Order: sequence, then C-alpha cells, then structure tokens
Amino acid sequence: MRKTGEGERADRIWKGGIGVMVMLLFMFFAAAVWLFWGGTDGNAQEVFPKLAILTLLSGAGNLGVLCGVYFAVAKEVNSTLEKLSDLAEDLTSAGNGKEREAFCPQEDTALSKLQGQLLKLYDMMRCYEVREQEMRRQLDENIGNLVHQINTPITNIGLYGGFLKREDLTREEREKFTCYIEAQAKKLSWLGEGFSKISRMETGIIRQRPERQDLLPVILEAVNQVMEKAVQKGMNIELTGEKHTFAMVDGKWTAEAIFNVLDNGVKYGNEGSSMEIQVTELTGYVCVAVRNYGIKIEKDEYHKVFKRFYRGKEAGKSEGVGLGLTIAREVLEGEKGYMKAETLWDGRTEFAMYFSKT
Repeated sequence: MRKTGEGERADRIWKGGIGVMVMLLFMFFAAAVWLFWGGTDGNAQEVFPKLAILTLLSGAGNLGVLCGVYFAVAKEVNSTLEKLSDLAEDLTSAGNGKEREAFCPQEDTALSKLQGQLLKLYDMMRCYEVREQEMRRQLDENIGNLVHQINTPITNIGLYGGFLKREDLTREEREKFTCYIEAQAKKLSWLGEGFSKISRMETGIIRQRPERQDLLPVILEAVNQVMEKAVQKGMNIELTGEKHTFAMVDGKWTAEAIFNVLDNGVKYGNEGSSMEIQVTELTGYVCVAVRNYGIKIEKDEYHKVFKRFYRGKEAGKSEGVGLGLTIAREVLEGEKGYMKAETLWDGRTEFAMYFSKT
C-alpha cells in the first residue's frame, strides 16, 4: 500500500474540513426550513429564538471545525518544514541527502519536486567543489614539478658561477663555463614557458575554440617556425599527401602542437636527414604524420614519451625539458583528437596526430 505523503495529508485534512463545514451549513438551512414550515406553524415568536440558537450552534460548529483544520494543517506544515530543515542540514553537513529524503521521490507533488531540485542543486555544487579541488591539486602538482625541475639548472648556474670566480682559469675554460651558464639559463626559460602553457591549459585558464578550417596554412605556419633550426642541422622537410584537408581545430594552438612535434623531430633527428610530413584524410579524422630518422623509440616508450619531463632512454644528451609532446597531446585532446608514437619498419620514428573532422 502506498504511503500518504505530507502534501496529500494536508490536502485531505483541508478538503475534509471544508466538507464538514458544508455539511453543517446544509444542516443549518435544513433546520431553518423545518422551523419555518414544519416545526412552529410559522409563529415568529417561536421561530426567531430557535433560529438564533440554531445559528449560534451552527457558527460554533463551523468555528470548531475551522480551528481543528487550522491546527491539523499547521501541524503538517511544521512537520514538512522540519523535514526540509533536516534535509538542508544534512546537505550542508557534507551528507549525500539521499539517505534522509524527506518525501517520496516517486510522488508527483510540489514537495517531491522541490526536494528533487534541492538534491540537483547540491549535486551541482558538489561537482564544482570536486572540480575546484582537482584544479588545486593539479596546480600544487605543477608547482612541485616546476620547483623540482628548476633546482638542477639553478644549482648548475651557481656551480659554474663559482668556477668563473677562479683566477687561474684559462680563456677557453672561462668561455666554456659561460656557455654552460647560458645553456642552463635557456633551459630555465624553456621550463617557464612550457609550464606556463601546460598549466593554463590543464586548469582551464586557456580554452580552445576549434572551428572547421583548412589544415594546410596551420601546418605551414608550424614549418616556418622550425625551418631555421632544420636548415642549421642540414635537414630537409617534405610535405606529402593531401594538400587541402579540413578539420575542427584551433589554428593557434594546433600550430603550436605541430611545431612541438616538428621541433622534437629536428632536435632528435639525424643531421642531413629528411623529415616527412604526410597528410592523410580518413573517415572521421585527418592524420598528420611526422616521420624522420633519428633516435628510435622502444615499444615500451610509445606511451611514456607523452608524459611530462619524459625524454626517452637515448635523449638525455639532447637539449630539451620534456614538455613539448605533453603540450601537443593536451592540445589534440582539447580538440577531440589524439596522437601516438611508434618506430616504423624502415627505422624511422613516427608521430601521428589525428584531428577530428567534426
């Protein structure tokens, strides 16, 4: 048997009280008619005293019923308010609210709907709280990682600075230590810039705005940025495949992602080698694959290379801080794309970026 809710009980009490008052009123009119036409033979001296008494009795009865209905409804209202108060207290005290539901959620009543809206509001607030805690945790982690990474170049700068104070250094040694300091300062610059980008993306400060556009201008912009380094290393960049393909990308950040992959290829590629950029249109994605000869990636490193600060087993001697591929992956994920790395059958290393077409 279904349990009657507070709203239904109050409604029934009110309707029952109105029904009793109508019945008393009907009985009053019936008694008045009987007095005029049947009980006193129309004698006014006998009718009016009895009618007055009947009126007083009817009024007292209706008043009593009205008072009873008022107190009964007031009791139900107070009970409902107490349950709402308990529900609100449970929600504000970090409870889940659903263990102390005041009203049956299956009932199609105003109170049940109000309870449902309160629980939805609580769930939304909890989601925002969890999101804020996650952002704070990510920020703390980023700061900790940054501090850990900058300790080494700062220590090296101090060490080389101490060497420069020695009076017995030759000119060649002094120039060598000066170059070391410049390299460590450059590394600090890379760390700061890379961390700034990835932290703003992870915490949602920077929001990508993908729109359907031709990928060729974006790819060429990234190529132009890395061309000088490639020329200095004697490397040639070839663009093959389909020239005009459209995908949902944020032009600025996609160019940054492609540049990071190309820059990675130049840094770890063989001098005088050729780097190929092949564009292939697939069913739901456009694939931009960057291939070149250089430091090989082992199978157990295919996923590790996208982790923050991971530089591969053979990449320790090359410049870099291990953030470029992480930023590229974050950019593609923000555009509903993805990327992967592998070593091909011919020994070339491939980084394939998949951009969503919708």
